[in-house]
Amino acid sequence: MQINIAVFGKNKEIVETLNRVINNNVAWKAFCACTQTDLEEILKQNPIKIVLYSSGIGEEETILLENWINENYPNVKQIHHYGGGSGLLLCEINSALSEGKVIHKARKNHLI
Repeated sequence: MQINIAVFGKNKEIVETLNRVINNNVAWKAFCACTQTDLEEILKQNPIKIVLYSSGIGEEETILLENWINENYPNVKQIHHYGGGSGLLLCEINSALSEGKVIHKARKNHLI
């Protein structure tokens, strides 16, 4: 049985890349959205195990989505992935699948 992963980001090219990387694993199936409405429909229509947040989402929108998912889909795990290559992505997904309910938040990098 495949593990369904919803990918949500505002940069269509990055979302498409994440789609390809996720779907390269035969045990996983990606569902991609670039709007909040599309993400909500994906969650309503599919047994999603993980929501993967990608680039271009504002902080306020992210918080609202996290809260909405926690309230309506409490068993869905949420990962914030903002780059680092396919190896990091695979590790993040595998880690989320083996852990309890966690939300991995990206830390902001500050240049001095």
